Amino acid sequence: MRSTGAVRRTQDSSRRWTGDLRLLPAAVTAWVGAALAVQASAVVATAAGLAVAACAFVLVTVVLVVPGRTTANWRTANSAPLAVQGLAPLAAGMLVLLSAGGSLARAEAGPVDQAMRNSSTFTAVLRMTGEPSVLPPSGFSQEENILVDADIVGGVLGGSRFASTTPVVVIASMAWADIGWGDTVRVLGTVEPSDRVGRARAVFLPSAKPVIRDAGGWLGYSNGLRNSFRETSERAGRDRGLLPGMALGDRSPLDPDLEEAMKLTGLTHLTAVSGANCSYVVAFAFVGLRSLRLPRAAAAGGAVAALTCFVLLVRPEPSVLRAAVMGGIGVLAILSGRGKVSVTVLLLSIIVLLAMDPWLSVSFAFQLSVAATLGLVVAGPAMVASLARVLPLRVAQLLAIPLTAQVFCTPIIVLIQPSLPVYALPANVAAAPVVPAVTLLGMAAVLALATAPVLAVPLVVAAQAGTRWVGGVADALARAPAASLPWLDGAPGAVLAALFSLTVLAALLLRAPGVGASADAPRARGTGTIGDRNQDTTSGGPGSRAPELHPRKPRAAAAAPRGRRPQAWTHDAKQDWKYDWKHDWKHDWKHDRAHDRKPGWTRPTVVVLTVMLLVFVAAVTVLVRGLLPTPPSGGIITVCDVGQGDGLVLGTAPGHALVVDTGPDPDAMDRCLDAVSVEVIDALVITHLHDDHYGGIEGAVRGRSVAALYYSTGEDRLPDEVTEAAHAAGVEAERLSPSTVFDLQHVEARVLWPQGPADTTEENNASAVLDVVLQTPDRDVRLLLTGDLEEDATDRLLAATPELAGGGVDILKVAHHGARNGGSAVIETVAPRLAVISVGKGNDYGHPHPAILQALTTAGVVVVRTDEIGSFTVGVSGNRLEVRQLR
Repeated sequence: MRSTGAVRRTQDSSRRWTGDLRLLPAAVTAWVGAALAVQASAVVATAAGLAVAACAFVLVTVVLVVPGRTTANWRTANSAPLAVQGLAPLAAGMLVLLSAGGSLARAEAGPVDQAMRNSSTFTAVLRMTGEPSVLPPSGFSQEENILVDADIVGGVLGGSRFASTTPVVVIASMAWADIGWGDTVRVLGTVEPSDRVGRARAVFLPSAKPVIRDAGGWLGYSNGLRNSFRETSERAGRDRGLLPGMALGDRSPLDPDLEEAMKLTGLTHLTAVSGANCSYVVAFAFVGLRSLRLPRAAAAGGAVAALTCFVLLVRPEPSVLRAAVMGGIGVLAILSGRGKVSVTVLLLSIIVLLAMDPWLSVSFAFQLSVAATLGLVVAGPAMVASLARVLPLRVAQLLAIPLTAQVFCTPIIVLIQPSLPVYALPANVAAAPVVPAVTLLGMAAVLALATAPVLAVPLVVAAQAGTRWVGGVADALARAPAASLPWLDGAPGAVLAALFSLTVLAALLLRAPGVGASADAPRARGTGTIGDRNQDTTSGGPGSRAPELHPRKPRAAAAAPRGRRPQAWTHDAKQDWKYDWKHDWKHDWKHDRAHDRKPGWTRPTVVVLTVMLLVFVAAVTVLVRGLLPTPPSGGIITVCDVGQGDGLVLGTAPGHALVVDTGPDPDAMDRCLDAVSVEVIDALVITHLHDDHYGGIEGAVRGRSVAALYYSTGEDRLPDEVTEAAHAAGVEAERLSPSTVFDLQHVEARVLWPQGPADTTEENNASAVLDVVLQTPDRDVRLLLTGDLEEDATDRLLAATPELAGGGVDILKVAHHGARNGGSAVIETVAPRLAVISVGKGNDYGHPHPAILQALTTAGVVVVRTDEIGSFTVGVSGNRLEVRQLR
């Protein structure tokens, strides 16, 4: 029988965190189930969901059939039967798996998979399901491209019409830049497999001019509002396109340099619709309505209506819905000062959102949102209380939010980018005061564009005062020393970051006063009060005051009795901690168990629980990332920026490479090899003995193992640099010939030139020409490396190797850095897909020559140059070549 005479102390009750973790197993089950389901087929996901449903049915049957006396023995700490507790994870798993099965079944319907297998060109009808974003020129093009999410809803394939709902990612030209969410596009194109886990089943590549039909209704109207807001912000000020991102999540006009600075300073989240944006809308709507003396319920309803309108304006995509739900929870946690029911709501939200969109389980945005919200709910109030011991309360509140979010998100951030933004906390603190104003002024400007356009410009100008401040903070801190520290990559880096976060969290929370207690002053002792005023607390009846169970010695007041020295606050705080840990926790637990009451959790329990939840976030993140396929490691080509010279690295295996030429600068070559983690050079080839091809050989062999060294030349002797490098590497330099065999993993190479004695009159024409085939998991890639071969020798080479004509060369290393004397015959003969030119920026030779560039353009060859983008890599994804800058 429950006792009605328990006396509770106000300060003890306020210190207790009463979060309910009964849904934690269900949330974990939903997350792992979703991450597995999205990588399976519809049949497998549905079958798994039905199997889980069968298990749940069996468990329910056991609960109903087995006598209560038996099930009563299987109880958890909250007095619920263990069988009943097992139903929640099963129900969550069933919900997510069946939802994923249905989504996958819709995506697999239609002939898109067949078109992908056969590389067929077909007419597709696309409905846009996202906003376009700009791909930088570092992709496989010198021009910017557009990336946008869409659904193939129909089309014509092989003369037959079809209907489907297949999600794809569209990579198109800038002609698609004005496409809007909900627009319908009819276009001819092909589909290729997607190399990334996500909603999209394929990559759609248009091959004709699109026929666009604008969206109607609310979607069309909101598209117009967004476009008008973007144009107004561009005309009104020079904030480098930051306002559309901070107000509406539209990052298309954002300056790339500013975007990089915000990434280095941990401010990128401000340029996307996040929980913070939703929080400001909810908070200001609620406060504004309450100031008009509306009842709390009406004000809450108005705040929800304002949030709904905001979500509709910025697009009700899954990521926005996630931000709205998580941001609303975070605001409730901060405003309430404790996570009384927020943990339950958070866990329930995770389950519901994963059921709505199982692909969120592998989304970094979702993981970061959950981690940040978890931090605000669980550790936010305690963080405020801890910082308030040494800082004013408002300053502590300002620091607690970004600090808590940063601590909880760091293990995930290092998985995205293995570096730590050193100035993230001061950057967020400096930007925080203007962010709400920018968001609200931006929203007001959008409303003005819809109702009173004349007011829009002043509102935009006022908002841009805040965005210029944010941009200035990002620029200033990005240029500060050590703005970003390198970190371990992958799971080890995430684990190390989690340990670092746990250390910071424990150091802060273990010094915090009681959770929920006032941080402004020490708690008063000896103030026994009734914990539940609606129950009888003693035999004296309702409301009766009972003596404190364990009265404490009162604190020394400011006006202490004469002759008695006041007790120091720091000493008192130390005594509080010892008393709370050794006495309160143990006594309260025994008291609650003795009276069959649900125990509260004191501060040490909160710390332990917070640590456990942080470990859970890191573990789930690492688990989910471990489930994802990793990109192929072999078959990567790196063109090193070595100045006016050549230096190429062809990956053979992890840490191993075939290196062709080393440029003129040893340090530049060494840095490039370090950047791609080459520790063993399986073969080092010097195409000819000009300094811009062998001068950096010392840097190439520096600290690395070299298995073989080859060279080609018309000279009588080797330069000292080559001889010394061969001696340092412990190998003998070997002259190349057509009979030279390269025994390398994943690489086949043959010497096409010279085919006899090397030219002794012109060293360029003694250059070795290599025909290289890189074997990758997706396809074989063929390269033609031409050294500095000049036009007359090139003609003899092409005549001697007719198989090069139409031989399907994928990549051509343009001879002699694009000099005119290399000629254009090889370009016209081998018809490469990609041409790479290794050339120094602003060189005195005028390389590459306009005639060579014109020949490449006429042949439709994409050109990538080191003088324009620096060192870069060429990777293989399906049938595509992907060029990326090497940082």
